[in-house]
Amino acid sequence: MMSKVYLIGDTHWGHKNAIKWREQFSTPEEHDEIIFDNIMSTVTKRDTLWLLGDCIMDNQALIKLKALKNHVNRLHWVLGNHDTDNQFRYALMRNAVCGGLVDSVHGLYKYKKSWLSHAPIHPDELRGKFNVHGHVHTNTLDDPRYFNVSCENINYTPINYQEILGRMKDVRE
Repeated sequence: MMSKVYLIGDTHWGHKNAIKWREQFSTPEEHDEIIFDNIMSTVTKRDTLWLLGDCIMDNQALIKLKALKNHVNRLHWVLGNHDTDNQFRYALMRNAVCGGLVDSVHGLYKYKKSWLSHAPIHPDELRGKFNVHGHVHTNTLDDPRYFNVSCENINYTPINYQEILGRMKDVRE
């Protein structure tokens, strides 16, 4: 079986206010567990997982990151605005990176036919590629060059890069 590449953005693990805009969840703990369980049941030991920002908000979330690192082949993190927006979260991110909980950390990453980012990048910077991003949650851009992997848009479950390519091809034709 071949390895696959999966992406998900805006997990917001440990964000106590996440249930204010993700109202289908009863508690922050339920929110975190469902997203975590969806990842664990989708991504295998052979696969690569890209977290596209706004991932961890408290120390408990580091435990989830460690479990993911032990569950997947490669774990990459594109930083989001909430990953470093205060000293506490910056320290969490630094602990995760320095502690080897991720294989790489990026602000923007060119991957095959796309740019991986947390927030959508400016159209002039696409340079013939499309943009896989998070950040905007349900406010998806009406532009076929962008694919939003915020949890809300992908049913709180990571999406395979090949599926994204298929959807992008359908839209661009």
